Amino acid sequence: MLSYQHIYHAGNFADVHKHAVLIRLLKTLKGKPAGFQVLDTHAGRGLYDLSSEEATRNREFDTGAACFMDDPAPLMADYLSIVRKFNPEGELKVYPGSAVIAREMMRPSDRLICVERHPGEFLELQKALGNEPNTKLLQEDGFKALVDMVPFPERRGLVVVDPSYEIKTEYVDLARHLQQAWKKWPQGIFLIWYPMLEAQGHRQFLTALRNTDVKDVMVSEIRLHEPPQEKFRMYGSGVVIINPPWPQDTLDALTRHIASRLPVKAFPDVFWLDNQQINPETGVIKL
Repeated sequence: MLSYQHIYHAGNFADVHKHAVLIRLLKTLKGKPAGFQVLDTHAGRGLYDLSSEEATRNREFDTGAACFMDDPAPLMADYLSIVRKFNPEGELKVYPGSAVIAREMMRPSDRLICVERHPGEFLELQKALGNEPNTKLLQEDGFKALVDMVPFPERRGLVVVDPSYEIKTEYVDLARHLQQAWKKWPQGIFLIWYPMLEAQGHRQFLTALRNTDVKDVMVSEIRLHEPPQEKFRMYGSGVVIINPPWPQDTLDALTRHIASRLPVKAFPDVFWLDNQQINPETGVIKL
């Protein structure tokens, strides 16, 4: 059993990046009266106690979500509304994960399926969302669910994919699973988060995805100016959207704003993966 637990990183700048994009996608889906479904393939525990020993070890939320608690920007209003709901006294003590954020954004009639394989994380997920209407929790492999559970009966919705990336081959495997899911549901919206590490696994993922048949792939990245002190620490956050429901300018504005609020200099970038070239000498995508 893999050991990754997100509690150590909850509320960091990558969470803000990922969740702000997630909320924007859900708000767009809610723009039409027809119901939709969300599948979160690696849901985690749902709610994260930021006063816990794990979260306070590095206090990554101090340079992430805490920087946005007084953000007046309208494009972050929905994000702040949800975070503040779980922190009514104003101090950041609890951070909602993607599954809880999705449920908060969705209407009671919209369906949510959360998949989490880790026993301990699944137990906490049950506490967070076990009594919510139209919400199904499954303890199984997220990549299997990604392929098996699409398309949705509603034919509208979003798939959120945020694996642990603990296994080196997971980057290339993810691209393969996405191609399988996309072939079953080419009109579906897919949101994938990835870390930017010194090992450059994200380049392997983007290269592998670029070499598939998957089209209409938009990428948002935030790269920190200060390099990580350790080989396996993140220096950036990346979000892939397959079939984005809005133009590049929309994602560009959101990405730039998040980068501008961080306490260290950060470089935002938004681009279409379809337009990126593969280096013929290295076989790796040019970024």
